[in-house]
Amino acid sequence: MDTTLPSGTTKRRIELRLARPLLTWFARPTVTIDGVGHPAQWGTGTWAVADDGRTVIGVYLFNRAWRFGTATVTVGDAEVLEYRAGVLPVGAGRLAPVPVPGLPGLPGRDSR
Repeated sequence: MDTTLPSGTTKRRIELRLARPLLTWFARPTVTIDGVGHPAQWGTGTWAVADDGRTVIGVYLFNRAWRFGTATVTVGDAEVLEYRAGVLPVGAGRLAPVPVPGLPGLPGRDSR
C-alpha cells in the first residue's frame, strides 16, 4: 500500500497577532490565505502555510455594514505577523512581520 504524500500546506505554521483597535464598531476580523477567507478572533493564533513562502495572507474587518482595514502581505520567511487596524473604522490596516530576537542574519533582528 502506498503512503500519501503531504499536501505541503501543513508543514509550516506562522503566528498571526490580531490587535483589536479601540473603536471597532462591532467588527470581526477575517483572515484570508491565498484568497480564501477564514473567520478569526482577536488575539494570537497560528495558521498553516506552504513551505515555499509564497503564501499571501490578508486580514480585513467586517461589521455587517461595511468592510474596512484591509491589509495583505506575502509570508516569505516571517514567523510572526502582526495586524493593526487604523484608528478610525475606515481605510487600510497594517500587516507586517514582527522581529523575533535571537535569529541571526535577518534584518531588524538581534544577531549577537
